[in-house]
Amino acid sequence: MKHRRLFAAFTAAALVLSLTGCSGDDEELSFGTEESSRAETSGSQSGDGAEYDNSGRTFGDSATQLSMSGGDLQINRRTRSDNTAMGDSGWTIFVYLCGSDLESEGYAGTQDIIEAVSAQYSEDVRIVYQTGGANQWYEDAGISNSNLQRWVTVDGDIELVEELPDTSMGQADTLADFVSWGVENYPAKRMGLVLWNHGGGSISGVCFDENHDYDSLSLNEIDSALNSVYDKMTDKFEFIGFDACLMSTMETANILVPYARYMFASEETEPGCGWNYTDIMNFLAENPDADGNQLGEMQCESFYQHCEEYGDSNGTTFAITDLSKMDALISAFDRTAKELYEYDDLSSIARSAYNADNFGGNNRNEGYTNMVDLRGFLNMVKQYAPSAEEALSALDSAVVHNITGIDHTGAGGLSIYYPLSFDGSTDLSIFSGICTSPYYLALVDAIGYGSTGADVSDYSNDGLFEDSDNFWDEDYTPDYTPDTTGASSAGTITGEVFFDSDGTYTVQLDDMSAFNYATCTMFMDLEDCVIYLGEDDEVNIDYDTNTITDSFDGSWPSVNGWPLAITTVGVTSDRSVYTVPVRVNGVDTNLRIEYDWNTSTWNFIGTWDGIDPETGAAARDTQMLKAGDVIEPAYSIYSNGEDAGYFYGDPIEYSDDITVSYESLGEGTYYYSMTLYDVYGNYYYTDTVTFTCDDEGGIFYDPDELANY
Repeated sequence: MKHRRLFAAFTAAALVLSLTGCSGDDEELSFGTEESSRAETSGSQSGDGAEYDNSGRTFGDSATQLSMSGGDLQINRRTRSDNTAMGDSGWTIFVYLCGSDLESEGYAGTQDIIEAVSAQYSEDVRIVYQTGGANQWYEDAGISNSNLQRWVTVDGDIELVEELPDTSMGQADTLADFVSWGVENYPAKRMGLVLWNHGGGSISGVCFDENHDYDSLSLNEIDSALNSVYDKMTDKFEFIGFDACLMSTMETANILVPYARYMFASEETEPGCGWNYTDIMNFLAENPDADGNQLGEMQCESFYQHCEEYGDSNGTTFAITDLSKMDALISAFDRTAKELYEYDDLSSIARSAYNADNFGGNNRNEGYTNMVDLRGFLNMVKQYAPSAEEALSALDSAVVHNITGIDHTGAGGLSIYYPLSFDGSTDLSIFSGICTSPYYLALVDAIGYGSTGADVSDYSNDGLFEDSDNFWDEDYTPDYTPDTTGASSAGTITGEVFFDSDGTYTVQLDDMSAFNYATCTMFMDLEDCVIYLGEDDEVNIDYDTNTITDSFDGSWPSVNGWPLAITTVGVTSDRSVYTVPVRVNGVDTNLRIEYDWNTSTWNFIGTWDGIDPETGAAARDTQMLKAGDVIEPAYSIYSNGEDAGYFYGDPIEYSDDITVSYESLGEGTYYYSMTLYDVYGNYYYTDTVTFTCDDEGGIFYDPDELANY
């Protein structure tokens, strides 16, 4: 069955401009130029990589096996005796386009198809799509929301070539069937595969199907799907890419080694505009013999410019990983993990790891992905593991192109799962099946053990290092009961609270071995309940005396007299970024704001929906505020110690005149304390002190309450 659905030029242009805000101007990409707003690195191109001794070895659902022999990691992967191109010339890129709410709420999938068909046409280059996973597609596109459909680009259009009953695009079999059908019907000299949708990092995976309860593809399912097609292919994909958030991870790259030469992906969340398919198609039309390394170099530059046009380049990351170099990186990282596991001060390692750059929120307002920059992690822990320098060198060799915005200038191109916050045993169970190092799994497990309040010096899990043919096949169960980290009574931090001679609220810790950082925390009394006003990070920590004091002066970041319930996202030498729960135009979301330390000014960044607590999918868009948007500050309510929902402040109509500033708290009664965070992801509220504010900004403490400290 074939028919053609025409994208009218006017409709296409109008849709692109109305949905993305990106520039409609044609702009020629230039290479080798450096701009102060971004950092770009390039490495060297390499071949298909290592040889493996697979004699007598049987592979199951995965084309990779990680085994242990004499305490050393052994890597084995399926290989072909010879890689033979499946076509005589040209390129085919297979796009597994799971539309989800990105399409149904913003037509982002349709927009990307329009980008592809608007490009220069060449018979040597085609994109083959499978569409599905959305309950609504742009009406003029003619794409079904009740069936899976397969399309091929033709000159200025797409052509429907197959239609199938609806099944979840979050299932391995669905992906496998598309890839198997695609390489059989549309082979080319070079082929790419793109997984398009939301991403959630190594734990949550990618491609969340809106029509099937947001079922998603885990890394194991991607591995299984591609492995099932392995014998039907005579060559690797030139690249496998993720037009999705957070998928440039070491765990992802590891499973892709048998199937592709390069991985294209972002460590951080992607803006809604995602990849620029016009640039990709134009480049390949003009360079049909380009390989993955050359296409990847162009794609890094194109992605950054696309984000810049969209107005969201500060947080940009994009990397091209040479998968033939992954074995060297994995082996070097395993040696580093062994040294870390054997080091006698786990809390120092954990505290250092927290200082590495991370991606996808990782705070109490927006949720956690627990994806940490691998370069940052290695730099932070190398004082405890000399081999980390070798791992850093291997990382730089594997990541052949890497581009970042100003928020992530030191990011190395690949992230790794690290438990900034635990989600009980769920994360550990998933991670044990994708972790690249038994020693690193033991290190992560030890962090989980410490999060329960147990003495980590008692921890041992040497059973993970025993000889095994494939440690992924071992049933992993912790010897303790992991809990979800959060407000805790585990007792990893102890001490007392008092007011010093100057009347400063002071926390005296018994020791700081498990201490990570602290914030000052504010609540407001509303007689029958209290509302949470957030946490400010302006505290003073003296590691010599084990004391923490506040810098609170009665003012709080506010808009139009309404204090904001801030939570810190990240701090650099130049700026601090915070997230604030708000309602914008009637929809709950998070507002990101920043304080510029160089100019002593506040700026609005935009709104971001964060991490879906049920699925783990990361929202793509950071939405810029527009004149006329109605913002309502949101506050968590607590009644009798229980969460009682949200309270909303007065509506504020956004304009260029609306600013954030430190303002005196309004007249009322408040409770002040500190929140102490330990290195395992737990946090503790110190005893509160009550104070009142008058209408002139004066602060008054109860003398009797002060006397009790």
